[in-house]
Amino acid sequence: KVYKMPVLYSFYNDGDIRMAVTDEEVLRVWKKFFSDGTNWKDLGEDMTYEKFLKITDKQHLFKAKTMPIRYLKASGKGFFIDMPGYAVGIRQGLETVIGSRVMREQMKDIIEYRTVEYYRKRYKSFKK
Repeated sequence: KVYKMPVLYSFYNDGDIRMAVTDEEVLRVWKKFFSDGTNWKDLGEDMTYEKFLKITDKQHLFKAKTMPIRYLKASGKGFFIDMPGYAVGIRQGLETVIGSRVMREQMKDIIEYRTVEYYRKRYKSFKK
């Protein structure tokens, strides 16, 4: 889903993959993602650009925590976890994998693919 992409980008951190992300890190990437082009339209069916501009940081963070973060933790089979002081973390024991070159490359490839697929589906639905 589109909501998970900014959270995954916040973990990816331009190739310097994090084991956990803070509220501020998620919020920064979330706002950047939904500010890009017309991505803001995916925040709700009745969303207008004016409404988007009025969304507070607290509201953005609430949406990030109740939608993608909640579902990542529920669907990740223990991969994504609660971590004190962070919005969400990756379970311990994966540090060596997370820091590897292969993981960086694969994570970048997956996120970029999902981003392209997201835009392809949006474009296809706009053409109808």
